[in-house]
Amino acid sequence: MGCFNKEGGTASSSSTMSTSTSKSKTTVAEERALELKRNVVLTTHTEELSSLLASLNTDPATGLTSSAVNSARAKHGANVLTPPPVTPEWIKFLRELTGFFSLLLWGGAALCFVGYALEKAEDNLYLGIVLVFVVLATGIFSYLQNSKSESLMASFKNMLPPKVNVLRDGKTDEIDASQLVPGDIVEVNGGDLIPSDFRVLSCSDNFVVDNSSLTGESEPQQTPINKEIHHFIVIISAIAISLGILFFVMGVVIETPLVSNLVFMIGIIVANVPEGLLATVTVCLTLTAKRMAEKKVLVKNLEGVETLGSTSCICSDKTGTLTQNIMTVAQIALGTDSTFKTLDCPSSFTNGRKTYDSESESFKRLLRCAILCNVATFTESSKWATEDDGTTRKKDDDGNDTPIPFQGMLEQGDGSSVQVVNWKPVGNASECAMIKLAQSECTDPTTLENDIIHTRSSNPTIFVIPFNSKNKYQVHVHDCKQGGLTVEMKGAPERILDRCESILIDGKVVAMTDELRATVAEKQLEMSANGLRCLGFAERELDPKVYGKDYKFVSDDDAHFTGNFPLGEDAGDKTKDATGRKINPKSTVGLVFLGIMALIDPPRPAVPPAVRKCKTAGVKVIMVTGDHPITAQAIAYKVGILWTKTRNDMEADNLKHGRSPGDRLWENPDDALAIVVPGNTISVDTSQESWDFILNHPQIVFARTSPQQKLVIVENCQRQGHIVAVTGDGVNDSPAIKKADIGIAMGIMGSEVTKNAADMILLDDNFASIVNGVEEGRLIFDNLKKSIAYTIQSNIPEITPFLGFIIFAIPLPLTTILILAIDLGTDMIPAISMAYETAEADIMLRPPRNAKLDRLVTAKMINFSYLQIGLMQALGGYLTYMIVLNNYGYPPNILPFVGSLEYWGVQPLYCKFTGGNYVDHNGNIDATLDPTFSPPTREFPLWQEGLNGYVGPCIYPLRDYSGDGFGLPSDFDRTVSTTYGGSTDGEDQPTIESIQQAEQANYFHYVPWKSKLSPFWENRFLWWDVTESNSLTGNLGNTDSSRYFKGHLAGIYSLCANNDGLFGEDGGEAKVRGAKDVFDVDFMPGVSPNLPVSSGGYPAWPPLRVVWSYGNCTSYPPNDPDVEVLGKNSREGNPGSGAIFCNGAEATDGSSDCASVNVDLATGLPNPQQVFYCVDSCGAFGTAECVPPFTNADGRVITGDNVKQCLNIASEKSAGEALAHAQGAYWGAIVIGQIAGLIICKTRWLSVTAQGLTNSFMNFGMYFELVLVAWLAYCDPINVGLGTRNIKLVHWFCAIPFAILIVVYDESRKGLMRATSPETKDYETGQIKRKKGWLELNTYY
Repeated sequence: MGCFNKEGGTASSSSTMSTSTSKSKTTVAEERALELKRNVVLTTHTEELSSLLASLNTDPATGLTSSAVNSARAKHGANVLTPPPVTPEWIKFLRELTGFFSLLLWGGAALCFVGYALEKAEDNLYLGIVLVFVVLATGIFSYLQNSKSESLMASFKNMLPPKVNVLRDGKTDEIDASQLVPGDIVEVNGGDLIPSDFRVLSCSDNFVVDNSSLTGESEPQQTPINKEIHHFIVIISAIAISLGILFFVMGVVIETPLVSNLVFMIGIIVANVPEGLLATVTVCLTLTAKRMAEKKVLVKNLEGVETLGSTSCICSDKTGTLTQNIMTVAQIALGTDSTFKTLDCPSSFTNGRKTYDSESESFKRLLRCAILCNVATFTESSKWATEDDGTTRKKDDDGNDTPIPFQGMLEQGDGSSVQVVNWKPVGNASECAMIKLAQSECTDPTTLENDIIHTRSSNPTIFVIPFNSKNKYQVHVHDCKQGGLTVEMKGAPERILDRCESILIDGKVVAMTDELRATVAEKQLEMSANGLRCLGFAERELDPKVYGKDYKFVSDDDAHFTGNFPLGEDAGDKTKDATGRKINPKSTVGLVFLGIMALIDPPRPAVPPAVRKCKTAGVKVIMVTGDHPITAQAIAYKVGILWTKTRNDMEADNLKHGRSPGDRLWENPDDALAIVVPGNTISVDTSQESWDFILNHPQIVFARTSPQQKLVIVENCQRQGHIVAVTGDGVNDSPAIKKADIGIAMGIMGSEVTKNAADMILLDDNFASIVNGVEEGRLIFDNLKKSIAYTIQSNIPEITPFLGFIIFAIPLPLTTILILAIDLGTDMIPAISMAYETAEADIMLRPPRNAKLDRLVTAKMINFSYLQIGLMQALGGYLTYMIVLNNYGYPPNILPFVGSLEYWGVQPLYCKFTGGNYVDHNGNIDATLDPTFSPPTREFPLWQEGLNGYVGPCIYPLRDYSGDGFGLPSDFDRTVSTTYGGSTDGEDQPTIESIQQAEQANYFHYVPWKSKLSPFWENRFLWWDVTESNSLTGNLGNTDSSRYFKGHLAGIYSLCANNDGLFGEDGGEAKVRGAKDVFDVDFMPGVSPNLPVSSGGYPAWPPLRVVWSYGNCTSYPPNDPDVEVLGKNSREGNPGSGAIFCNGAEATDGSSDCASVNVDLATGLPNPQQVFYCVDSCGAFGTAECVPPFTNADGRVITGDNVKQCLNIASEKSAGEALAHAQGAYWGAIVIGQIAGLIICKTRWLSVTAQGLTNSFMNFGMYFELVLVAWLAYCDPINVGLGTRNIKLVHWFCAIPFAILIVVYDESRKGLMRATSPETKDYETGQIKRKKGWLELNTYY
């Protein structure tokens, strides 16, 4: 017992604060810092006790008065520690924004903004904005989820506030520790937490305090789910970063711009990382913790739930866990009628029958021992009726408190009534059962005979040896009204019986004969065999001449290891201990055996089915109890832990029937599947072979075990490879609970120390709740597997577009920004929705997870998600992509090697035509030209396939000129050709010669008629005002010059138009400045300059992707690809001049040399690729406003505000818009495929039809995917930022067959897998086992 006091530190602090108001804040802070560095000085333990009690206004016999409590609480406040500093919420939020992958995205966004600043490319700006949005959105989501998780765990902490027994107004009651005030008298029992500073008033000899919580805690162990997530992150990060670097290197090889290449690399990395995984883990664990709380399981460590799901062995207590913990004394055995016999007490076991004589002296002595050798009591508050607020006591008509009777009748559902105890007992369940029996015998309110408070106050306690698992007994010494100083003992019957030399028969002490001893043992075994928990009782009245009022009782001393009073110790058993101390002769005096109380604690109704579920799931359930082996075995059979004969039973039956080896009915004990192991047969020194022999039994019960032995049991189970869950309640169970993979404490009967050590607490002490936890833990792992399997399915359809782009140079089917839209947009909620998926029906028919083989991510999962489902999604995406491009005039055969980012949608495409027709924008056909051999004209610029037309292959005219090193003239105006000065601002440009070389090989300007029929077509593509920016390429208009020279210019360069073919003035040969040799050319991916050149001037293989021209300008147009361009515009002769730029008006030198560029020499008509002029606004060439000449007297074009330069950009514009539609459709196809993937991932073994579509959050996720992709695709200007377009309705259906294929394929796979993997039940263990077929071995992930 201790006195709670509160030091004057608070008052001192208040004084300091009040006297420091004139000081600076810095000085105050410094003083507080110095104060915190000083040692805390406590003096209350040295004060005179009487003065301390007086200062606290308390009495050790009655405690504080109610008024004193209220005054102290008003002065000192609640008994709670100042909470530690918490991490500010903004810091937590920043952490969510600065993870490794978040930093990658931040870096990518920064690169995009830098790229936009350098090149003014709007696609970089949009991508940067999207990346920032993605990081913020995912950071906010993760922050909110973690906040919910933290709030949940904080609420759990308040569910089990520490309780203390406090003495107030002379009565003991149980209150929250936070309600203590200075001066309270508190009773502390073994395993209780010390709720505040105390002055110890009295204690037992072996009273100790564990200060480990003050000296530090051990490092937390990594849970299985932590290991799995770390393993997965390592694998997926290695894959993602390796692929990112590989693609980056490939990008460097093909000379992708650095910024684009870095962003591209980041996109690849992000595409391979399931960003929703950690959020899914958090949601899974939080949801499970909520569900477990609803099932009366308090989860202290969220990840511990998954550990429970991996459990392969549960070491469970019996009392209160497998049983109801509603202890009732069912029978007693005592000396009456000249013998020792068993009598019934009112209980469910005896159907309420009572056969003992309450007036019997033997019964009275037994009952007195049960009251005195007992620390359980009834809470004071439960004895009085209260108002609705639960605290204010009800008053009767006379103003007195209204008492609650000890017992009452409770009406049951069937209309019958049973007697129940209204008062709430506090203490050990066994002791509570004893005081309920004792209090029920208090029938005389005047004498208060058998009233526990009256009995204890009338027979005050002098000395106590608390119960411990080693001795298995409890001793009290009382000053009894009858008998003087008396030793009262209770404990395990066999231990108590061995200490007794006499027995009480009919109220008289008689010698303990062997016959009587055998009779007592027999009665105990009979009651134990019925599943009753037996406790023996004994006493000894002490000789007042030896044991006077001032006698100092001890449990041991420096010379002796036993007590200095009668305890029935066996002098011949052990005369010395390890330190040389001897047995005290006084302790060898025997006791008087009073009798046995047998307590019934019926099994919980939910336990047998829970044990059955464990057996089918391959989870071994081991009972570890302190009860007698017979009692433990009886309960084990009732709950299903044992279901076959034990080894001992076989030996007993063989002996009983005289069977020997070789007899027909002889049972070999070595074949026994069940074993009951008494605690005295095992220890830390037991060999591994012996442990393996015991633990290899499928049915095991450990009885009469100590907490130390429980620790050894746990260690050996773990040594065998088990994931072990352990239940415990006592303070000594803490080591085993900490050692276990998952420690489980009892919320009702568990000590505070045990609760602190545990990972979870059973609020109802129910074993079935553990099994629920196993199922929930398995569900977590199952759902995480499903979530990952779903998420990484999209990696293949996300990566293969880049492979196709890099290897075959097709137009990129999917952009980085759309990958992010999938991974961090459409996929996020469906991935998280897996956390809400219910368990498959077979989840408890599977064996426990083998942590070494069944990882969170396995090769079979990668195979399933990548090579099976992912490949089908990719095929669906590619089909959709090709259908869209084909519908808009770009069939699959023309796509390879024309998809470079610097060409497709940027430069006009030139293709070979077989048949077909040239048409104008109204569909009128030009019947005079054969597209197979003739280029289109301005009036008829589009190609229509007609009945038998065929397009392909296609090329781009070679960029064979670069004005490097000279920059732009200061007077540069992109609409005035004379201001170009031969410069291209460092970019390569095609020339009229390379265009004519392509036409000479029958490659002609391609604008598909199908694009004209598309939703994106605008006729103005054919007569684009060059002062208006081209949104796809960012050139033309007022865009930055660096962007202008990357695209189709408002005019054409020529190498030869201003070249007379003469040698340079210095007499040496020199090519036109900026003209490129064949080996200088930046070729398309897949095309080598070392390949053979065909007669048409283009590579013979790969077929027809680029051409170049370096003809002799004297032979114009050039036709010899091996001759350099020579002439007067040489570096030496005229370094200020290069190629000539023509835009349908003046030449750069003011001459008329551009005439040959402005007119197509093959047809004699105006060059359809050259700029033309219109008045007021651009329109169709040949209309009244756009009919030449708008010329002056010299034949040059008149320029002015009313004259517009117009350019046909339909080829690149159509290609770019068609690709944007195809990319959006590919993206939509992936989403459709992912919906199918989400559905099939609902189950790993069973059919989806068996699981059903009842996950409302997942259903919302599928709806969300479709709505989000539609919104992003159709909402302007968001779709412009993402680079997508309004997808045609018909194009949504392209991927549906593949989605159906995915579902049909996986349902067939799982159906065949179930059919080829038959299930059987193992009789020895009760486990359901599968004989794995080929499909399960190779595809079950």
